[in-house]
Amino acid sequence: MPPESARLIQLDDLSAMDIGDVVEQAQQRLGRSFTAEGVHFSRVNGTAGFPTDAGTWVRLSWRRSSRLDMRSWTGTEAAAAIRGVPRPQWLAAATWDDADRAVVWKAEETTLAPAPAVSAVAEIDTAPSLPDRWWAELKASLDTLADHTTDRMSLEQAHLSRRIHEVYGASLDTRVPDEEWRCAHGDLGYANLTGPALALLDWESWGMAPRGWDAACLWSASLGVPEVAAHVLAQFSDDLSTRAGRLCRLLLCSNTARAAKRTGRTSPLAPAMAEAAETFLGELA
Repeated sequence: MPPESARLIQLDDLSAMDIGDVVEQAQQRLGRSFTAEGVHFSRVNGTAGFPTDAGTWVRLSWRRSSRLDMRSWTGTEAAAAIRGVPRPQWLAAATWDDADRAVVWKAEETTLAPAPAVSAVAEIDTAPSLPDRWWAELKASLDTLADHTTDRMSLEQAHLSRRIHEVYGASLDTRVPDEEWRCAHGDLGYANLTGPALALLDWESWGMAPRGWDAACLWSASLGVPEVAAHVLAQFSDDLSTRAGRLCRLLLCSNTARAAKRTGRTSPLAPAMAEAAETFLGELA
């Protein structure tokens, strides 16, 4: 048996460790058998997905026992209250403590997504083949989601202000008026969107956010393909052209700048982000 520290590090990539006992627990607790084909391991968020003999999908995830964020931990289950937004339907969940690994496991069963994810990662570098009706349905879905009422928070004012001020100075007014807050998915990249049949995946981060947050995230994820980024700007211009929408995009620009400073590695999108930030700062002054 490897030392405890090694076992915890391996949890960051479930495909790199032996989780046979965990898979067996999940099957027993949910009363399902997982099929051999179609198993998916995500290195982005350290989860695993399994098709079942009932034609459903089980997502296996984990959290450190000492760092259990209830907002993200219950996101998929809480999203069951949302109506009018295409997504896999939540069916059941099983949660258990794993003292040996010092984590808590969760197996959540949902209906199958209607199509594959548009991309394996959030950002694209080639244009996806998506029909006009897909974009129209996405716009309508986000508008419907925006009207949902919740006490969950996806992006807090303090976080937005702190990140922007850290990079661009504290003189900019970053306050988002109360009437400019909407319910958002909170993690809208192309890995969390299916196509050509639309569904929104991975609801851990949903909650209230400044108007335009979801569209801003999609704009950021599209910058590797300028024509797609321009299409997102046009499709969601009513939200992205607002002060709140510009602040959301400036926050994403600040995140890119902070990451480069912290890691010493410059993102290929850094020049586009820096140019956009200059524009936003002028418009928001």
